[in-house]
Parts: sequence; C-alpha cells; structure tokens
Amino acid sequence: MKTLDLYADPACPWSWLAVRWLTAVAPSRELQLTFRSYSLWMRDGDRPLDGVPEFVRMIAVAASKQSLRLLRIFEALRAADQERAIERLYLAWGGRVFVPGPPQAPTTAVLEEALAAAGLAPSWLDAADDHRWDASIEASNARLVALSDSAPVVPTLANGPSVLFRGAVLSAPVTPEHGLELWDALTILTADPTFVALSPAQVAMPAFDLVDNSDGGTAKSVKLMR
Repeated sequence: MKTLDLYADPACPWSWLAVRWLTAVAPSRELQLTFRSYSLWMRDGDRPLDGVPEFVRMIAVAASKQSLRLLRIFEALRAADQERAIERLYLAWGGRVFVPGPPQAPTTAVLEEALAAAGLAPSWLDAADDHRWDASIEASNARLVALSDSAPVVPTLANGPSVLFRGAVLSAPVTPEHGLELWDALTILTADPTFVALSPAQVAMPAFDLVDNSDGGTAKSVKLMR
C-alpha cells in the first residue's frame, strides 16, 4: 500500500478533478490517500487571480470562504481519527458543487447536505466556524510551501518529500479506464530519476459550464495563470 498526500482546496475545480481521478484509481492500485488541507482563502484573501474574469472571481472568492469552513471540519475529523470520513465528505461536497450549469458559490446548505451524504452527524457543522482549527490548516499550508520550489498551488500530490505533480493536470473528468492509464503513465514517469514533477504553467478552465450572466449568459472559455 502506497501512502500519498494530496494537498487540495475543495473550492478549486482542478483539485476536484484530481480527487475524483485519484479516489477512483486508489483501490485498483493500492493507494492510500491522505487529504491535506490547503486554504486558498488564507493564501489569497479576496485578491483577484491573474486572468480571472470578474464573474468567476466573485464566485471563487465566495467559494474559498465556504471551503475554509469545510477544511475546519476536515481538521476536526482528523483530530478524531476519522481520516476516511474526510474522503467521504470531500466527495459528497464536490459532487454537489461542481455540476453542469451556471456556477454558484456553495452555501451552508451544501455543507449540511454533504455531511448527511457522508454519514456524519449534523453536529460536525459546529467545527466549520471554530477558528481553533485554523492553526492546523495554516500548518498544512506551510507544509506545502516547504514542499514547493516555487509558489504553492493545488492540487499537489506528494509521496513523502517527493512531489509527483503540482497544479492542474486534468481539464475534465476521466473514465475509470482512462484514469488507470493516466495513473500508470504517471507511475512510470515519476519512477524515472531524471523526471521533473508535472507543473503546468497555464491551464484552461475545467469542463464545467461557466456562464457569465452579465452579458446575456454567454459561455466563456477562460485561461488562468496558476
């Protein structure tokens, strides 16, 4: 069993694609994923990212605020030795947030639904606004900084001190079969001592429908610099 650390912010659509991919291949490839918190809100606040249209930025900022609340729940679960529950909760959250249609920032109702779908008691929602968990998130942010040879980005997949990839590596969901092929290819690459970790510099928005209602609902293709 290979243990891997996946640093992710649940507000990040590329993190969600990586989570879907890796959780699907993990059983077949004997992988044990540990979900490490990374808060884009703690990193960026409400500052716009380069190349992000205003309608996307507003949603992204609101989503990162709500995601920080989810990360506090993750850390509370981790402290209670419920690591596997973090995966269930992340999958339940992402399945409700990253759906076709006009993008919307997640709400407390989404958190409540995700908790129920993950089989967790409603009382875990109390951790969402408990700032005592912020220190654990900040420490996790710092660990990713230490792993990175440049500005940290999510998703980042690490095997101990070795980074396997960092940043957006998928632009759309993949089938289980394709996911296994991609993982096996990555395994071959990362086993080669001459290989440098994947780290895309510019990526397209994932294949979720993005609609800017400010100009009549015109779908846009967005390039982001990460």
